[in-house]
Amino acid sequence: MNGLYEEVASTSGVYQPLLVPPAGTRRVDAVRLLAAACTTRVTVTAAIHQPSHSATARFTLIRDPSVSDGAPGIGDYAAIAASLKENHGWRVLEAGDGSLPVTVMLGLREGYVPGAAVHDAAEVGSLLWFHSARGVFVNRVHLMCARHLDDDVRVHDEPGVLIVGDAALVPAVASVADRLAQHRFVVTDRDQGRTYALRRR
Repeated sequence: MNGLYEEVASTSGVYQPLLVPPAGTRRVDAVRLLAAACTTRVTVTAAIHQPSHSATARFTLIRDPSVSDGAPGIGDYAAIAASLKENHGWRVLEAGDGSLPVTVMLGLREGYVPGAAVHDAAEVGSLLWFHSARGVFVNRVHLMCARHLDDDVRVHDEPGVLIVGDAALVPAVASVADRLAQHRFVVTDRDQGRTYALRRR
């Protein structure tokens, strides 16, 4: 990984559904439902898409492996998706394209302080091109992570991107992440059948 980042956590299997709330659902209400689905052992991480043609956000669930907490099980996330479908009318769609097997979740805020500098998704695309990453798609999203801390549910959120392509893009993403002062990022690899987190050395 060109020496910048190292793999620190991994989980086998890939499950990355696209969740679509009923039309007209406010984003704040959808986020609240997702946050309520987290438990003391299951952290919920999602990329929030805001389609230009609709006021209703869509959510891609991301299994984010953690050194301290492990990763949500596929069964845990499938149960959350099923509950949202059965109890709240959400649609659960298969996400991903077989010809683009790798999805990278990358934040755009430097560090975890709300007031820190935030980079733009267009900058990610330009830097990937500079690092010779071709045939990739950069999707502007908002990232959320809901976890139990101190007997309460805490939600971290920040602007981010989902980068989709093949395995060759990961070293380029590492260079981009370093340039944007990112502490870590998460890779979902359908060809390898696993999801893993890379952290700055």
